Amino acid sequence: MAKRRPKRAEGDASIANISRTRRAQLVAEFEGELGIDYKARAAAEEAERRWIARKTFIVWTIALMFFAIACQKLWIMGQDVDVPFSDINPVRSLVGD
Repeated sequence: MAKRRPKRAEGDASIANISRTRRAQLVAEFEGELGIDYKARAAAEEAERRWIARKTFIVWTIALMFFAIACQKLWIMGQDVDVPFSDINPVRSLVGD
């Protein structure tokens, strides 16, 4: 035999049963009543995302520069050797003679 749903549950309007748009409107309304400026908060979040993107770009740029310098140094060290792997001294090659 099937269970009946209570009639009261059908009439309840919970936060899960409303649309996203209406939920956003309610949140904005309550934030306005509490004195929270949601536009300023959204702008601050956007600024934070931009700052994270900039930091990521800067860090990756520096890492690629170090990698390129290391590759160039290794290539130069390889060019200075007559027979491959016979006379590799990284300290002397990096610092100089």
